[in-house]
Amino acid sequence: MAETASKTYHVRSEGIFHGLPVIDPAWKNLRAMVVGASGQSGQPVLDVLSSSPHRWEKVYAVSRRPPATMAKNVEHLAVDLLWEPDKVASVLQKHDVQADYIFYFGYVQVARPDTDSKVFGDANHLAELNGRLFENFLLALDRANVFPKRIVLQTGGKNYGVHQGHVNVPLTEGAPRVELEPNFYYTQEDLLAKYITSHPRASYNVTMPQWILAAVAGTDMTIFYPLAVYASVQRKLKRALIYPGDLTSWDNNHPISSGVMLGTFYEWLVLNEHAAGEAFNITDGSEFTFAKLWPILASWFGLEWLPPKEDVNYHEVELPFVPRGYGPKGKLRSTFSFIDWAKEPATRQAWVDLKHEHELNTEPLQDPEKTFAFLQFALELTWSWQTSMNKARKFGWHGYVDSVESMRAVFEKFTEMKMIPPF
Repeated sequence: MAETASKTYHVRSEGIFHGLPVIDPAWKNLRAMVVGASGQSGQPVLDVLSSSPHRWEKVYAVSRRPPATMAKNVEHLAVDLLWEPDKVASVLQKHDVQADYIFYFGYVQVARPDTDSKVFGDANHLAELNGRLFENFLLALDRANVFPKRIVLQTGGKNYGVHQGHVNVPLTEGAPRVELEPNFYYTQEDLLAKYITSHPRASYNVTMPQWILAAVAGTDMTIFYPLAVYASVQRKLKRALIYPGDLTSWDNNHPISSGVMLGTFYEWLVLNEHAAGEAFNITDGSEFTFAKLWPILASWFGLEWLPPKEDVNYHEVELPFVPRGYGPKGKLRSTFSFIDWAKEPATRQAWVDLKHEHELNTEPLQDPEKTFAFLQFALELTWSWQTSMNKARKFGWHGYVDSVESMRAVFEKFTEMKMIPPF
């Protein structure tokens, strides 16, 4: 039997986060570019990098709107990736950009009108549009003479077909592609592979976080802010916290990827030379079910709570695909719609009152489909998508946080940001 070399890893704890890497202080004067810096994933990465100016002397935040973090080592570049490559390159040249590491989170969501689930857009349109965004960016790098050492492309659960129905769990990075319809993640990965082939001094990583938990305003790519809005309004209306899904979704183990963990993982990843060329899942590393969360969430807001009941009528939607090639098609089951709830006069008036009483600065009920579609999908899906972190562990990642503790911290941040009332 082959011998396994012994390795020692230095880790630290920071509040509720444990097993975080201790990075060699010899890493200095690094430059990074965070694309999609004001979004659900980019903002936490920007927060982590900007907090270590001795290591990251310059972090370019590329996004249409400025990120919340504007530290001394952060420079915002106002860029729309739908621009032609030459126009993007001109902005990079104007700011004299040189970046060792690039983190790409650019994404455009397009509504899908042909299904009761409004979460995912038309597959062909998504692949074309998000592929074009990424290609424009890669072309702009060459035209601006920016030659990175590592590019990290973030994808997600759709890489495994989890949005289409039952998949083989736990999800592992070596799973084959699910090519039942176009997938913009595959389009982007192919573009990245082509870029790396023609740029031999560059390396890459592809990552697959899942439900991302971060306190970021102006994004609808989350299940957590709408959940906070739902609980806040139910408290105002003196109503119970009702779960819309069935017992299967209630007991499903959902993979959560907290923003702090993401940012710390991405910094560790690009500075880990052995991890170049690898794809990784990244989650909190804790067990998370809505069965565990629901009573706790209700206690935070002082609410009664109700578990799913099987002797009620469920609205069912059967999805068209069988991602793993056998078994039943995926079904979405729910007793009520958050989108319909958000349109009720009592709900809308409650938010008006809360906004006035607590000087809130968001309008989550203005476009209910945009705000609540992801949450609706998460609570009504009836299949598992548990994610394995074994590969990251083998490469030396040991980060861990209890997802419920992390959620409470993010909800408290929502109150600080005047996105929900205190709870």
